[in-house]
Amino acid sequence: MLVFSTRLPLKPDVSRETCIRLFIEWITKSEHYPMTIIDYDVSSRDDFETAEDGVTFAIRHYRDERVELSACRLSKRGADALWISDCVFLQEGGGKSLLIQLSCDSLLFSAQLPRVHKPYIVRMFVEGGYCRDDAGIPVTDEPLEADGDYFETCAAIMRGEYPNTMPVVYLSADYWDKTALNPGYMARQLSGVAHVFYEKSRATARRLREATGGVNAHSGYVGVYFPGTALCQKHALDNTGDFRRMSAAVIESVWKALVNRLDASLCNWNQILVLQARQRMLRWQGDSAEAKEELAYFMSTFDEENKSLREQIDELNQETYSLQAQLDALRAASRETKGGEGFFRPGEEQELYPSERSDLLRSILSQVQTRFEKDSRADVLIQSMLDANPRGGECRKTVATVRAVLTGGGRLSGSDKSRLRAAGFVIEEGGSHLKLTFRGDPRYLFTLACTPSDHRGGSNIVSDICRALDVEKKI
Repeated sequence: MLVFSTRLPLKPDVSRETCIRLFIEWITKSEHYPMTIIDYDVSSRDDFETAEDGVTFAIRHYRDERVELSACRLSKRGADALWISDCVFLQEGGGKSLLIQLSCDSLLFSAQLPRVHKPYIVRMFVEGGYCRDDAGIPVTDEPLEADGDYFETCAAIMRGEYPNTMPVVYLSADYWDKTALNPGYMARQLSGVAHVFYEKSRATARRLREATGGVNAHSGYVGVYFPGTALCQKHALDNTGDFRRMSAAVIESVWKALVNRLDASLCNWNQILVLQARQRMLRWQGDSAEAKEELAYFMSTFDEENKSLREQIDELNQETYSLQAQLDALRAASRETKGGEGFFRPGEEQELYPSERSDLLRSILSQVQTRFEKDSRADVLIQSMLDANPRGGECRKTVATVRAVLTGGGRLSGSDKSRLRAAGFVIEEGGSHLKLTFRGDPRYLFTLACTPSDHRGGSNIVSDICRALDVEKKI
C-alpha cells in the first residue's frame, strides 16, 4: 500500500538526467542497499533493470507530444515487508515536477506495518536547491514567518484562494507569543512535503481574523490547510496530551492527505507502464479500417473508465477533507470525555482559550444540578458529565487576575501590566487611556483611564470585564 507521496516543483534547469543521477546516487551510496554500482547511461531513453541480493532497480521512459516521463523504481524485499520507492520525473506544459512515492506491503500476517520514514531522496532535492518556489513560497526545510512578507500569502491560503500545490502547516502563537510546536522541527520533518508558517506574535492572528473572516487558526492551535480549499484541520495540545503526540498527529494528517489525493495516482510507475503499452499498441495496429476502429474503441473505453475513476477519487478526497475538518473542529472545541465522545456540539464560534466551552457548560450544569432531586436520573447524568469534564480553570485565573490588578484603582505598574498580559490581554498605550483587548478579539475591548480618580473606576472596569468574559458566573 502507498504510505508516502509528495510532488516537488522543479527548477527549469533541472533535467530528467539530473533526477535519475540523484536517484542512482542515493541508492549506491546508501548503507541500506547492496548495489554500489549501477551501470546506466542517464542520457539514455532505454528501459533498464538490474537486481542484487533481493533488491531490484528499474527505469522506464515515456514521451509523446504532450508529456515526458522518466521513472526509477527501487524494490527491496525484507524479512517482514516489501518496500518500493518510486521517483518519477514529469515535464508537461513547460513545467517540471518530481513525484516521490513509497509503498510498503507486509509479508507477515499482521495489520501493523513497519515504521515509515520520509525517503532520503526528498531531502536530497530540497537541500540540494533543485526545487523551484511553489507559487512564490520557497520549498525549504526552514520555517517561514507569517508576520512579515508572507502575511497576505497566509491570508489567501486560509481563504482557499492561493495557487500553491503543497499543503501548509500554520503554527499560531498562544497567549504568551509561543507556538505549541517547534517551527524548526516541523519544517525539517515536513520539508518537501508541506510549507510551515509560524506566528511570532498573536497580534498576527488579530490581523488574520479580519483578513480571513475568522477562519484562521489562532490561540496556539495548529492549522493544516490544503491547496484549493478553505477547509482546515486544527490540532491542539488538549486533544493529544503532549507536543510529541501533537507533532506526530500533524505530520500524519499531511501524509494521509497526500497519499489519498488524486495526484498520487496519476503519472506514477503503473501509469507509465500503461502509457508504454498503449504506445506499442498504436504501433501494432493493422492497416485495415476494422482493426483501427476496434483498437480506438478499446482505448476510448479504457480512457473513459480511467477518467471516471479519477473523478471518483477527487470527490472522495474532497469529502474526506470536509469530514476531517468537521471532526477536528469538534475535537478542538471540546475536551474528550472518558468514553472518547464529546457531550455537546460546539457551534461555529471559536474558543478564545482551551476548555472555554467546557467550563461554561460545566458551570451551568453544576448550578442546575441542585434543582434536581438527589440520585434522580438527571442528577446522575449531570454528575457523570461533570466527572468526565474537569474544569480547565483558565476563566477562573483570568477573573482572579482582573480583580487583583484593577479593583483598587490607581495607575497600573509594569508588574500589573505583565500580569494582565499573562492573563491574555493585549494592552495598547497612548493618550490618557489604556485599551485592553482580551485574546486579541476586538469584540472584547475595554478602556481604562491611565490615572483613575478613585477605586470606583477600578471596580467599574472589573464589573464590565467580568460581565463580558466570566463564563462561570452565577446564573
